Amino acid sequence: GGITMFGAALLALVQDDIKRVLAYSTVSQLAYMVTAMSVGPAGRDAAFFHLFTHAFFKALLFLGAGCVIHAVHSNNMSDMGGLWRRMPVTFWTFAFGSAALAGIPPLAGFWSKDELLVAASKGHAVVFTLMLVTALVTAFYTTRMVMLTFLGPYRGHGEPEEAPAVMTGPLVGLALGTVSVGFLGAALTRGVFFKWVFFEVPEPVTFVLWVATLSILAAGLGVLAGWYVYRERPEPDPVFQLGWLSSVLVNKFYLDEVYMNGIVLPVRDRLAAAAVWFDRNVLDGMVNGTARLTKDLALGTDEFDRTVVDSAVNGVAQAAGFTGGLLRYLQSGNVQRYAAFLFVGVVVLAIVITRI
Repeated sequence: GGITMFGAALLALVQDDIKRVLAYSTVSQLAYMVTAMSVGPAGRDAAFFHLFTHAFFKALLFLGAGCVIHAVHSNNMSDMGGLWRRMPVTFWTFAFGSAALAGIPPLAGFWSKDELLVAASKGHAVVFTLMLVTALVTAFYTTRMVMLTFLGPYRGHGEPEEAPAVMTGPLVGLALGTVSVGFLGAALTRGVFFKWVFFEVPEPVTFVLWVATLSILAAGLGVLAGWYVYRERPEPDPVFQLGWLSSVLVNKFYLDEVYMNGIVLPVRDRLAAAAVWFDRNVLDGMVNGTARLTKDLALGTDEFDRTVVDSAVNGVAQAAGFTGGLLRYLQSGNVQRYAAFLFVGVVVLAIVITRI
């Protein structure tokens, strides 16, 4: 969880596509919750609370990004800029969502993230430190996203206009939720929120001033660093000018290459070789064996036809010819022979009758 939390936040730093920034941010925030869950019951409860608040401000940011993309016809922040005057409703609601994501008080993200940090602060120094650093990085890439999208000169084409009310209306509603739902933290500390959700409160969460102070400092440093780096709209983007580090981040820690070369290609090659062997030795063997069996059956049938069936047919014909030859003697056309046969027949018949 901690690796995914921090790694996804770093990947969000080097994205030009605004939706990719939010996508990696979502991965990071979900991992933030999973990391907190690993520290105990308080972390689980705080993670659920952060999931609840995160739904508001992240939905707001995705819908706001959709309004911007609808206006400029591009996903890339390099094609945006200067939209705060042209799209004021989208800008201000997006700003509220971004501030909540960065953990700026008193917005929802601050309260729920603070509870995550409180849970991690109790005997989990490494996790707590990593969560603070991730909070700083989150504030930095969020500030970068806002400044590249809404501030500075417009770098796109055409004349973008504010989204229609059917699109900005949900933004306003989610912005109000982003402002208000964080105050459920008061109910959280009294166990009311989780009695409603879990019907039990394993470990009530408390507000810790020093943790909140560190959380605010991390968010503030991230915002200030983002503002300082992008205040004069440097070209090219500084996050792509960090040498090998930029290369590693742009290539997503080379995980795709590791996955492809370490898993996909070896497995594919071995499976391909196995498939070829199976095809040649099993499938082809079955096909060729069937062909040989069919051929042998055909040859056997031919031999049976010649030696048995033809012999039987020829034997019947020969027997018929032989019988016909014998009967031919009975019809020789010789009257004397007919008279002799008639005489013999009469004698035989007379003998039979006399015996009866």
